[in-house]
Amino acid sequence: MVSDVRKCYPGGKPKAFSLSYDDGVEQDLRFVDLLNRYGLRGTFNLNSQLMLEGFSWVHESGVVVRRLPVEKARTLYRGHEIASHSMTHPYLHTLPESEVMRQLGEDKHQLEALFNRPVAGFALPFTDYNETIARCAQRCGFEYVRISEESGNFDPIQPRFSRRAGMFHLNPNLGRFVEEFFCTDCELALCQIVGHSYDLDLADMWQTMEKIFFSVSQNPEIVCLTNLELVRYLDAMEQAVLTECEIYNPTDTQLWFRLRDRVLSVRPGERICYDDIQ
Repeated sequence: MVSDVRKCYPGGKPKAFSLSYDDGVEQDLRFVDLLNRYGLRGTFNLNSQLMLEGFSWVHESGVVVRRLPVEKARTLYRGHEIASHSMTHPYLHTLPESEVMRQLGEDKHQLEALFNRPVAGFALPFTDYNETIARCAQRCGFEYVRISEESGNFDPIQPRFSRRAGMFHLNPNLGRFVEEFFCTDCELALCQIVGHSYDLDLADMWQTMEKIFFSVSQNPEIVCLTNLELVRYLDAMEQAVLTECEIYNPTDTQLWFRLRDRVLSVRPGERICYDDIQ
């Protein structure tokens, strides 16, 4: 009977879609408007100190990239997850552990104060990652770390403190990646797209991303989750007990399964015997 049971995301959805975007730049105004239009939510990884300083820089193309002011960001990111991206976006792997702790811990504290909500996730600036950064993230109270390495697949099960990105949105294989996601039968399939919204200006990709968002929003098999929602749900699902006779949910999270053509919702602490299912 266990082989007939498939794990699902909330609502009995077999697939999840996730967006993780860095830096909190002005192009997020247009990006978040698109998400809201299609009923999607994302995770936005912010640098508190650069935001407070009104930091800007000139891209090699000549385009000026500006951080959003806090007042606009507070309104813009309502309904979306805010995560840490370090205070000043340094190359963390080059810093002593005390400075890594300061970059992560103070960014978490400042973001929580600025937005008046908990901040539980951390996204790595740049690409180099090491055990010191992972250790500091855990000590600062983060629940997960999203690193910059791409997985290129739909497997959701990854270490909490070194979660790879699914695919960077400038990857030339993005279109095929998304199409394969729509067709895959992988259990708990996850499609995560990461990037910076200013790239969509530079690469003229707004129409491409809007087509993806529209397709996701119209697909009844897909639920859109923030990184934190995803990590917490998958952690609870890993604790579920499936035997030949029953499903037991020992967690405080409602879990979802599919038994043949039947969607099962299993409440916290509940046991469902297969023989009791009509």
